[in-house]
Amino acid sequence: MYAQQSRPMREGEEALLSPILEGAARTKCSCTWRSRFTLAALRVVLWRCLAFTRPSFLRKQSPASGSEKYGEASRKPHSTEYLDGVRGVASLIVFILHWSHIPYPAVNSGWGYKDNTSFWLLPFVRIVYSGAAMVSIFFVVSGFVLSHRFIQRMHRQEYTELFASLTSLTFRRAIRLFLPAFASSTLAFVCAYLGIVNVPRKVNGRPFEHGVASYLEYLDLESNPWDWSTNFSGFYNPQLWSIAVEFRGSMVVFLLVLGLAKTRTSVRLAVETLLITHCFTHKRWDVALFIAGMAVAELEVLLRKPKNPNPRRIINVLLVLAMVLGLFLCGYPRDHNTQTPGYQWSKYVWPFSAYRRRFWLSFGAMLVVGPMAFLPSVQSVFLTRPVRYLGRISFALYLVHGLGNRTVGKLLLNGCWNYIGKEGFWPYTTSFIVSTTLYFPIVLWASDIFWRGVDIPSTNFARWFEKKCAAGEGGR
Repeated sequence: MYAQQSRPMREGEEALLSPILEGAARTKCSCTWRSRFTLAALRVVLWRCLAFTRPSFLRKQSPASGSEKYGEASRKPHSTEYLDGVRGVASLIVFILHWSHIPYPAVNSGWGYKDNTSFWLLPFVRIVYSGAAMVSIFFVVSGFVLSHRFIQRMHRQEYTELFASLTSLTFRRAIRLFLPAFASSTLAFVCAYLGIVNVPRKVNGRPFEHGVASYLEYLDLESNPWDWSTNFSGFYNPQLWSIAVEFRGSMVVFLLVLGLAKTRTSVRLAVETLLITHCFTHKRWDVALFIAGMAVAELEVLLRKPKNPNPRRIINVLLVLAMVLGLFLCGYPRDHNTQTPGYQWSKYVWPFSAYRRRFWLSFGAMLVVGPMAFLPSVQSVFLTRPVRYLGRISFALYLVHGLGNRTVGKLLLNGCWNYIGKEGFWPYTTSFIVSTTLYFPIVLWASDIFWRGVDIPSTNFARWFEKKCAAGEGGR
């Protein structure tokens, strides 16, 4: 028995010395090297993936250019770059509202209603979570930014360059907006499919059945500019109702640029003023805000260099007062607004319906963004490094935070409630503060990754696709 067991071992040992099996040995050796090469490649891929997850503000400066890889800081900002910072702060405020309004539903009411005198409900303090007002600010800023370069060319009478840039930007706009939004919604759909996100039984009062058909219906609603309602019901990313509105408002601005390019400045301002008034009277507050942004851009180009400094001081005081009034109106509460001290007057002023909230928030947004164009000291606040970073990731933050709230945020908040408690003021508040402190950096980090992994590639793809589709000199 022992002899039979030892014989194959000797044959195997002798076989290793036989020249007949040298090829087999080489094959085994090459397989070893191949496996080592595969492992090395996997390590490289893994390392690059880990390196990609590092936030952009921690990346080193490029030795060639002396500026950071993703547009950080040593260069001189362009004239409208402060508006990126405005968008960044506005996006953060929308996130704060969506994070806080469920554990603290009182944020939807104003200070003084039914003796609710919390500090956080005061008119100017509540700006930090006035998400609806920030959406209005988004639209004014978009109208300004989309039209500013074209208005400059109108004043310089560079019509050839204007029309070339207009066609390019119009072609790319849908890709720029909808491609990242679709990616965000697809992530939400996958999370729902995997059971990471709880699927509701009803959405907007109607039975909801999660599946591919519901997902495709949601994408259709999300990208539908033909429905003039500014609200749609959808489960996967309900906060993205504004994407289709943004696209529609952009097209209105581009149409006005095209139609008014060769008119006099006074005519453009008159037409824009009439359209803003007409839109507000027909409850199209969203379109009115885009046109208002265009009008502010016109005034900024026209009045950029005032000659008399003495009236300038008076004008600055008036502009600051207008901003203060705008901030007050941006705190207009959602619930019981006509019963809230400080806003009760709105009950007796047009409009006399629920539309009054959108109207006064829109009016406040115009009073906030408009004066900024003429106040460099205010602009400088939005050109600080942290705010400029928020500006770069603002669109990604807007797209990502809803899913984050329902996954990581919910997990952290429930965990804090389980370990710290939720019965009583201090346990409840402490749980919310701790979970917020843990959660906010995670959302900003995820937004940074989404910005570099989806938002920037979408922009680059739109430019590449536009070049591929562009006609040559022969029109082919």
